[in-house]
Amino acid sequence: MIPSYIWFALLAMSFYGVVDFTYGRAMRKGVLPGTMLCSQSAIVTPVTAIWAWWEGTYVWSKPAFLGIAAGVFVLIGLWAFMKSLKLGETSVSTPIYRISFVITALIAIVFLGEPMTIRKGTGFLLAGASIFFISDFHFGGAARGSGKSIFWAVTAMCAVGVLNIVYKLGVANGVSPVMMLHSQAVFFITIAYIYARFTQGGPRFSRVGWAHASVTAVCFTGGIVAFMTALQSGDASVVAPIAQLSFAVSVLMATWWLNERFTARKLMGLAFAIGTIAAFSAG
Repeated sequence: MIPSYIWFALLAMSFYGVVDFTYGRAMRKGVLPGTMLCSQSAIVTPVTAIWAWWEGTYVWSKPAFLGIAAGVFVLIGLWAFMKSLKLGETSVSTPIYRISFVITALIAIVFLGEPMTIRKGTGFLLAGASIFFISDFHFGGAARGSGKSIFWAVTAMCAVGVLNIVYKLGVANGVSPVMMLHSQAVFFITIAYIYARFTQGGPRFSRVGWAHASVTAVCFTGGIVAFMTALQSGDASVVAPIAQLSFAVSVLMATWWLNERFTARKLMGLAFAIGTIAAFSAG
């Protein structure tokens, strides 16, 4: 029988795929990163408050304040990811961003005592190969796409990799997934508005911005709650790789709906990435 945490990880994977694609589409529609972050957080914050209150988990315990760290890493991750999308292609930035589970697995193995296996070691190597092929990097020169785009995608990858560990620590110390997300949202919305104020003079709300933010807010909430629910009973070094397979969904959506090119190198990169997922998922 498949453990329940695997199903929750797969659910998170589906939600994350839609979120990443929607971010890319929003950037192409001219929605500024600061506006997107403010719009999304304006929806997530009250929704998670009501949800946590309804299920009886709205408690500001000490571990719940890990939301401060989560809010900071979410902002870094999403901002860097959207900057990468603006400079490059969704089908290149998203896979690199979503291989953040390698960072998560490494931290979990070194600091949380999760086991290191031959399969996981193979997974690290496959992840490196995946980034190499998907980014279209060439020795002696930059990638054909924007080198800056890839830099920001890697920055986002590292931030989210650490973020997943913060989630693991929160739920492991008794904070419900919804309350953990609400705590994050409370601090994130404050940071997001300050960021928007200093980078673009404040959020520039629009019908297009709210439309895209509504989709990302719903899927972001569902994805993170499903992910943290999986972390309550599953190892971070197993759950994270499954959830991050979402980039395959995003790449295919970007290829079909945004008319991005699908090269043999990208196909090879996706194959290595799927191999990475298989290696980590098997332990």
